[in-house]
Amino acid sequence: MSELYSVRMRAAQGGPHEKGGHHISGAERIVKLEEVGVIAQSLADRALHHSKGTADFINIIVDLIPSNEIIYIDCLEVEEHRAKTIAEAHQLAIEFLQGPEITEVAIQNAITLLKELDSSIRGAMLVDATTGKRIDVGNRGVRVSHMDSFDSEALGDNDHMREALVLASKVQSGKGIVGELCWSDDPDYTVGYVACNGIYHRIPNMKELGSAIGGRVFFVRSDIDRDSIIEYLEKTPVLVQRRHNV
Repeated sequence: MSELYSVRMRAAQGGPHEKGGHHISGAERIVKLEEVGVIAQSLADRALHHSKGTADFINIIVDLIPSNEIIYIDCLEVEEHRAKTIAEAHQLAIEFLQGPEITEVAIQNAITLLKELDSSIRGAMLVDATTGKRIDVGNRGVRVSHMDSFDSEALGDNDHMREALVLASKVQSGKGIVGELCWSDDPDYTVGYVACNGIYHRIPNMKELGSAIGGRVFFVRSDIDRDSIIEYLEKTPVLVQRRHNV
C-alpha cells in the first residue's frame, strides 16, 4: 500500500482558537501522498466559504502515518428516521439510546448539556452512562482525530454524513464507549444522529434551522479508563471500512 498522510484543518474567525477565535470549521482526511495537495486546498476552500463565516485563521497540518499504526474498523450500519419537530427528534434519540447500558437520567442530562451550550464546543463531552455526570476535564472536550474512510466515495457524496459516520464509527469502536448523541453546529444543517449498538441513527430536525450551536456527547461506562480512551480517540489513526448497507 502507498504511504498515507493525515491532513487536518481547523479554522477560526478573529484569530486562533487558543486566543479566543470563533470556531468556523474543522475537517481531516487520510490520503495518499499524491492527493495531499488537492485535499489541503479543498479543506482551505471549505474554511474560506463556510456558512458560519469566513475564516481569517486556518491551520493545516500534514504528517505521515506509519502503515503499522493504522487500525481498520467496520463502518456502523445506517438507519434513516423521520421527525417533524425537535421534540419528536429528541424523543427518538432517547428511545434509541436508553437500555441496559445507558440510563434515562444520563440521556436527559446529555440533552440538557447540549441545549445549554452558549457556544459550540470544539470537542465532545464524556458523560457517565449511568450517573449522567460529565467526566472529561476542562472546556476543550475530546477532539476525535486521525480518521477517514477506506474508500471515501463508497460512503456517498454528502460530506456532512460521511464525516459524521466515520467519526461515529471510530468512537463506537472505543473500549468503554456505549453511545453517542450529536447535532451539528452548522447553521444550515439540522440533522443529528445517535450511535449505539452498532447502528448510526440519522435523525432530522434535531435543532432549530439557523442555530450555530451544536456538539456531541459520548456515553461511557463508569469504569472506563479515561486517559486511554482519550488517547485512542485523539491520536490513533483509523480507517473505516464500508458495510454493504451504507
